[in-house]
Amino acid sequence: MLSARPSRLGFVLVLLTVFAVSSLGAAGAWAQETPALQRDRPDSLTLMTYNVLYATPDTGTIRAIDAADPDIVALQEISEPRLRHIADALDYYFHHSDEHEANEEDTGLLSRYPISRPTRYGAVLYLTVDDPVHIANVHLSPYPYEPYALRDEEMTPEEAVAQAEETRAPEIRPVLDALTESIQADVPTFLMGDFNEPSHLDWTPAAAEAGLHLGVEASWPTSRMVSQRGFRDAFRVVHPDEVEHPGYTWTTLTGDSEEVHDRIDFIYVAGEAATVDTTYTVGLRETSPTDLSVPGYPSDHRGVVTTVSLDASSDQ
Repeated sequence: MLSARPSRLGFVLVLLTVFAVSSLGAAGAWAQETPALQRDRPDSLTLMTYNVLYATPDTGTIRAIDAADPDIVALQEISEPRLRHIADALDYYFHHSDEHEANEEDTGLLSRYPISRPTRYGAVLYLTVDDPVHIANVHLSPYPYEPYALRDEEMTPEEAVAQAEETRAPEIRPVLDALTESIQADVPTFLMGDFNEPSHLDWTPAAAEAGLHLGVEASWPTSRMVSQRGFRDAFRVVHPDEVEHPGYTWTTLTGDSEEVHDRIDFIYVAGEAATVDTTYTVGLRETSPTDLSVPGYPSDHRGVVTTVSLDASSDQ
């Protein structure tokens, strides 16, 4: 994937021309122009995280993304050919991530803005030549999945938390380290993906008392680590009551009375210039509350969509 800084405009344009002629063929999503100096800075960004589920039809995936109309999409369980097809169908730039600690070669980004600098865990996008945003996209280990062990009384909450930390802390820590510089520079920074682990903001005493999450309280480690690095959980910013708005993203599948429904897909936001405005879920209306219902929605995860404003400092 081409890596270029838009401030070196002439050099970038030469590289883009060579890359387009020699490498692209019909895949125009890789060859669109770098940020123009006259581009107006947007007042807001809409972001989506969406585990599309392996081997599902692209028509349903395209329909779901089109319905949400996001500026930036973090996809999981996505192959590069499939990502390229969806990008072409919806006219997005795209970048497919190489293998790293926090995925298994199955994450990709779609963006209405040029992907100026791909990174190990995502990309830096330039809204204008002077306005970068940093995106990271993860798909953490799905197994072992501790809520199932708790359901089956195979471990205590303390053991489940310890196992989750052993499994996913080595995956998420280098991602957070890679984002530190952007956060310290107050660059709007977004960490999205399928974390395959619940949130400590959900498995609370209040939720346990209400009978949610098996009636168990658990201080899940990955969400705590992310919060400690300065990120805000966009869904909980907008919906702070974890009992009234559980926000389940796993799973859309029905028919199993023993299934443990939970919120494991997240959009995290850092940076004083990014204020969380709205957050909602995308999926099937008939299977637990879903904010935006899409006919023929194909995935076993609900998507999450967040809009942030960029024209004011955040006090959240």
